[in-house]
Amino acid sequence: MPNKTFPAVISFDKSTSKSDTSLIPSSEETDYAKSIADAVDVQEIDVNLYMSKELWRPTGARGVFGGQIVAQALHAAFNTVAEEFHVHSLHSYFILPGNVEYPVVYQVQRLRDGRSFATRFVTATQRGKAIFVSSFSFAKPDNTSITLEHQSAMPDVPEPESLSSEYERLQKVLENHDLPPKYREHIESRMEESSPIDYRNVHNPTPKETFTGQMEAKDLQHRWFKTRGALSDDPRLHACIIAYASDSAFIGTAALANGLAPRAIGMMASLDHSMWFHAPARADEWLLYEMHSPRTSEGRGVAFGRLYRQDGTLAVTTAQEGIVRLSRREQERRRKQREDEKSDSKL
Repeated sequence: MPNKTFPAVISFDKSTSKSDTSLIPSSEETDYAKSIADAVDVQEIDVNLYMSKELWRPTGARGVFGGQIVAQALHAAFNTVAEEFHVHSLHSYFILPGNVEYPVVYQVQRLRDGRSFATRFVTATQRGKAIFVSSFSFAKPDNTSITLEHQSAMPDVPEPESLSSEYERLQKVLENHDLPPKYREHIESRMEESSPIDYRNVHNPTPKETFTGQMEAKDLQHRWFKTRGALSDDPRLHACIIAYASDSAFIGTAALANGLAPRAIGMMASLDHSMWFHAPARADEWLLYEMHSPRTSEGRGVAFGRLYRQDGTLAVTTAQEGIVRLSRREQERRRKQREDEKSDSKL
């Protein structure tokens, strides 16, 4: 499995072992809860200095899952502010792909400690090189003032219980007996991949669309998600896990806006990631992620997202730009298509 766990600098528990966190359904929810909590955790190695406990590289990815780096950096920043402060925004840049063979070190700079706001800047490094930077702003809740309140309405979509899980969706893809062996192996690897979060897309591509890489262009997608186990009541843990999950499939919205399934994409990677936290939310309760991509150009795409609680509250807003490049095969197909169209126009 593409998962790397690093030993704690100081650990008194020698019996801890990794639980099975494949996509295959299981009743052992407590293992899944621990798995995702460990995935976003960091350990203190000095003042303002923290290190990852584990890293994960998704199947087919160039490096460590970006959402995990965002979540661990947020966790490190949280460790340097007082308990009454809650994160209200973060703005980050991915500089280099993370390598699962080496732990990530998070250096926290305490830029400001005010009465109402605190600001932190985190630099994530591997082997002496910066791979990620992020600024975090924390605020104390204002429970005394009369404030303005408005929000966008939650979209009307099917409830998560009526939708297929990721495991069920991939199972359906494998029912196509005409799948090339290499692609079938890729799907089977994904089904065995660690995933302590249950993702359920409102619209899933058909097996044919998944195989051909061509599908109906949609610049808007919706997915529900929550952890596969119950978490503690720590709001900081929930914020870190929501940050983790918010990066999943986000920039893929730009590919979908062009009518392309992942098979037609040669490279897709996050360049930056921003989040605004508007209201408390639990990561172990269903959250609806609405993602919209207004533009792709010059090999990059941009996406904006809104995360709603099931009661309709808009809890988080997100934004991201990422690399979205066509595969060589898809480029050649399009180049030939254009040449054929030019030839036909001359007749």
